[in-house]
Amino acid sequence: MKVSLSKYQACLLGGAIGDALGAPIEFLSIGQIRALSGPDGLNHYIEFSDGTGAFTDDTQMTLFTAEALLRAYHKECIKGIPDAMNTIAHHSYLRWYHTQTHPYTETITNKAGILNGWLVRQQGLYRNRAPGNTCLSALRSGKAGTIEKPINDSKGCGTVMRMAPVGLMYFGQNEEAFRIACELSAITHGHPTGYLSAGFFASVISDLAVGITLELAIHNAIRILEDQEHHHETLAAVQKALLLFRKTKAGNSPPTPETYEKLGEGWVAEEALAMALFAALSYPDDFREGVLLALNHSGDCDSTASITGNLLGLMNGVKSIPATWIDNLRERRLVNQMAVDLFLRVKGGFKEEDPEWSEKYPPG
Repeated sequence: MKVSLSKYQACLLGGAIGDALGAPIEFLSIGQIRALSGPDGLNHYIEFSDGTGAFTDDTQMTLFTAEALLRAYHKECIKGIPDAMNTIAHHSYLRWYHTQTHPYTETITNKAGILNGWLVRQQGLYRNRAPGNTCLSALRSGKAGTIEKPINDSKGCGTVMRMAPVGLMYFGQNEEAFRIACELSAITHGHPTGYLSAGFFASVISDLAVGITLELAIHNAIRILEDQEHHHETLAAVQKALLLFRKTKAGNSPPTPETYEKLGEGWVAEEALAMALFAALSYPDDFREGVLLALNHSGDCDSTASITGNLLGLMNGVKSIPATWIDNLRERRLVNQMAVDLFLRVKGGFKEEDPEWSEKYPPG
C-alpha cells in the first residue's frame, strides 16, 4: 500500500484552502454571494486587501487532531503504551482551546500544565477564527466526552471537519480509521450522527490515501456504517448525496448551487459530509471546480469547502490545486509541515527516541 507525500500535503492544504476561501462568506446567502462576486460566485480570497486568505477553526482543529495522532503513535513506539489516544487527543484539543482564549491565564490548559510541543507555540494559530460554540463549551468543561458517556447531544459539523488526519494516519485501515474518528469526535460532540459522520469521512480518507476510488471508498464506508448503532440518519444523508449525484449526472448538466442546496446547508455533520461527497463525486478530477461548488451556497460554506478540499486534494495531489490559492494562503507553512509529519509518522526507529521529534511530539 504505497502512499504519496504530495497527496498528503494536498489533502491538508486543500482543506485549509477551502476553509480560507469560505471564511468571509459562510453566513451569506447564495444571492448575497453573487451580488458580492458576480453570477458565477466567489473564486478567490476576499477577506484581506492583499488578496490572501486565512483558515478558520476548521483547519486549526485539523492540525491539533494531527498532533494528537502523532503524539499517541510516538508514545506507543517509544514507551510501548497503546490506547492512550483519547486522553492525548483531549489534551491536544485543550491546547487548541488555549489558542482561542489566550492571554487569559485561567484557562483549563494552564491548570493542566500541558502546553508543550511545537504546535501550541505557533503564534499564527493564536487567532479567534469563529470557533464553534460546541467545541468551546465542551473543552471549557475540562471533561472529555466518550461514545459511552456523551458530553452533549451535538452533531454540529465541527465533529467532521477536523478528521482528515485520522484517515491519513490509518491509511488502508478504513475500519480502524472509522473507529478512531468516532472516538475523537465524541470528545466534543455526543450525538451518534455526529461521530458516525466523522467516522465515515475518516474511512473514506483512509481508502483514498491508498488509491481506492471515491465511489468504492464511499461504499466501503457504508458497509462499516451499517454495522453501527444509530446509523440511519448518517446513512440517509449519504444515500441522498449519491442519488442526487446520479440524477445530476444523468441529466448531463453541471450541478448548480440550487441543486447543491438540496442536500442542506452543512451546519450539521451529516449534511456537511453529504455535501462534500457530492461535490467531490461531481468533479473527481477537478480540484478547483469541486471546491467552488462546495463553496458557493447558502450555508456553512467554509466547512463544506474544507472537507471537499481534503477529499479532492488527496485524490489529485498538489499540482491539481491552483497555485495562487496555495501561494496566498496564510500560515500554509504550518499546514504543509503537519502533512509532512503525518506522512513520516515518527522520526527515528520504532524504539529509538529522536530528540527533535520528542520536542515536537512529546510521548508523555
